[in-house]
Amino acid sequence: MPITKSSSNWPARTHWPRHATTPATALPALVSAVPVRPYQGRSRFILAPLSLTLDQFLFLITAALLCFGLLMVQSADARVRGVNENWLLTSFQNKNAIHALIAMAVLTLIWRSDYRVLLGNTQRRLSFLFSPSAWLMLVTCGFLVMVILVGREINGARRWLGVGPLGFQPSELAKLALVLFISAYAVHRDEKIRNFLLGFIPVVMIFGACTALVLKADFGTAALLGTVSFFMLMMGGCRVWHTLLLIPPAAMAVWALIFRDPTSFRYKRFLAFLDPSADPGGAGYHPMQSLLTIASGGFWGRGLGNGIQKMGYLPEDNTDFIFAVICEELGFFGALMVIGLFVAFVIIGWRIASRCQHHFGKMVAFGITAMVGLQAAINIAVVTASMPTKGIALPFISSGGTGWIMNAAAIGVLMSIERVNRREAAAMAMNSRGAEPALGFPVQVHAVETVPAIPAVAAVSVTR
Repeated sequence: MPITKSSSNWPARTHWPRHATTPATALPALVSAVPVRPYQGRSRFILAPLSLTLDQFLFLITAALLCFGLLMVQSADARVRGVNENWLLTSFQNKNAIHALIAMAVLTLIWRSDYRVLLGNTQRRLSFLFSPSAWLMLVTCGFLVMVILVGREINGARRWLGVGPLGFQPSELAKLALVLFISAYAVHRDEKIRNFLLGFIPVVMIFGACTALVLKADFGTAALLGTVSFFMLMMGGCRVWHTLLLIPPAAMAVWALIFRDPTSFRYKRFLAFLDPSADPGGAGYHPMQSLLTIASGGFWGRGLGNGIQKMGYLPEDNTDFIFAVICEELGFFGALMVIGLFVAFVIIGWRIASRCQHHFGKMVAFGITAMVGLQAAINIAVVTASMPTKGIALPFISSGGTGWIMNAAAIGVLMSIERVNRREAAAMAMNSRGAEPALGFPVQVHAVETVPAIPAVAAVSVTR
């Protein structure tokens, strides 16, 4: 493959992955001079004697996080009380176990479905208005309005809808709905999205309204939605200078919500982040108790169920600050295991997004990976006092039925993207050479086949 060079040290300007629909238009920055064997649906992870595909590996990571979260929520909820002889059995007969089972059922159902039904029919007139993603966004905005009007208030925050013991948090649904909406909009409005009035303004109005409704009671989740949406708009094909216009109003909103009123709790939390010891009994209580919980665990931890800070000292020990309980009871290795699972999830999600051949699937995979990974990073940063205190839960670990189920649904969509993409690539490879490649689990033994290098279709221009 010929490479042309110039006097500059920077590569030539490239387009976003949305334009890479065929090998001939692949990203120049991602193509080397050595012929690359195309993706043919084969597994990338080999765990002898099993060969796992990316979606199967992602299923194991999600199941491990969910089981670990269920165990740690039970430990964080433990209090000094009388012990029943069947305490181990009765401790899991509660709403957390039911939520975990529902989450795994939802994940499996969506995994075995085709994610492309969420896009709808792109050939019909006004196709975007009839797409499932657009309707899901409309329903989500309706739920968010209902939260403001008739929502439940828990711990000073109005974020829930529900009747009796049943509750639902619409902001968790907004995370998945917004990712699907922006991705579907970028596909249906591909010809207009670079137009400021006809393409950029409509999508900004919709996601801005959704973010504003969430911002009413949850600043942390609104910041998460805005950050992921900002990068998805650029990935979807919006002009860079259009998306940069969103930064000044976002900065003004942050200033108005945090710094305008020195008596607000957000401003006090920001001051506590700078110096927690200045107000140890007020805004600095959360970060100081969290750091004390982490430090008391040491390197090896106190042992599962032997934590002391959860006995009324650490606030929100089973939700927002459960990572501190993990550090206290399981020590450095427990914290490292949780971080390692999330890092593995981000790597696999990025791999799924990078090799997906469908524009909609590529954007959805990127959005889900960014949403879950960034949420985990923010929670760990808050618990370790690296960021001001925010009400951001740790995915699949913090207690919360809506969060577990909606995160499972999002990862189910991500697994469906990999499953569909792998099957399409395998079918193309089978049609081209008349043999079906090994797909891994269950293990299939095939003779080693030498695949000739595919000649370059287009020259790549790289400046130097």
